[in-house]
Amino acid sequence: MGFRLNPYNLCVANSEIDGKQCTIAWYVDDNKISHVDDTVVTNIIKKIEAKFGKMTATRGKHHVFLGMDITFNDNNGTVTILMKEYLKEAIADSGMDATKVAPTPAKKDLFTADDGSEQLDKRQGKTFDSIVAK
Repeated sequence: MGFRLNPYNLCVANSEIDGKQCTIAWYVDDNKISHVDDTVVTNIIKKIEAKFGKMTATRGKHHVFLGMDITFNDNNGTVTILMKEYLKEAIADSGMDATKVAPTPAKKDLFTADDGSEQLDKRQGKTFDSIVAK
């Protein structure tokens, strides 16, 4: 369809359609298609569905994509991206107490390895890996 993969992120492709940029981003079964003209987006969705089958599509100024709560603001042409619910889920999954207030999320010895610290058990290690991978 004339899209070129982004060299920095191979899950993003761009094409110029009707003189404007069209972007498709994807991760597993989540996709995001953007273009200033709604009919361009509709046509791309139809082409993708012809190849892969029917998709559930949401349209408008508010979307949730890969844990990001995305709102396009008409009044000033900006976008707001929040991840509050996603972060709440990660904190809950960690089982850690996250109720303390701190001036910074890092300690002053952030880059100092503590070879004497206790290793996580298998379950904790899997939980840690899952949260970091998100």
